Amino acid sequence: MRFNPATKATVDYFGKIKRTGYLAIIFNAFAVFGIFSFAAQSGGHGEMGRFYHDNMVWTLLLAGWGLATGIGLLRAWRWARISALIFSGLLSVFGVFGIVAFLLMPGGDVSRWTLMILRTTSTLLFLIPITIGLRWLFFFRRNEVKAYFQAGV
Repeated sequence: MRFNPATKATVDYFGKIKRTGYLAIIFNAFAVFGIFSFAAQSGGHGEMGRFYHDNMVWTLLLAGWGLATGIGLLRAWRWARISALIFSGLLSVFGVFGIVAFLLMPGGDVSRWTLMILRTTSTLLFLIPITIGLRWLFFFRRNEVKAYFQAGV
């Protein structure tokens, strides 16, 4: 009797890349829609309105970059993989900075339990972009994914 070792399961990289591209397009289009809807409501008066309008340019640029990356992932353009790597690195780095900032922030006049709940919740929320960023970072560095973008399928 011949022993057959279990064959490795084939991962559908093509499908995962397409799903990531669709998610990038959907979430960044939603971000652009949200930015423009809040721009109409902010009024542009006072410090918050000025702060919002000054930062709206940067957020629109990032959302446009995300839309272009999503389209590039769907079309298997080589630069889109590098852009996704940069995006994933930024997600992870800003998530870590967010955790550090919230943990080092002074507590003020808040009770110990409330402060612990707030810090735990903020840490758990910042773990979401860190996890997504690290998964994308490892995924887009795989040899199979590199080969997919080199072929330009």
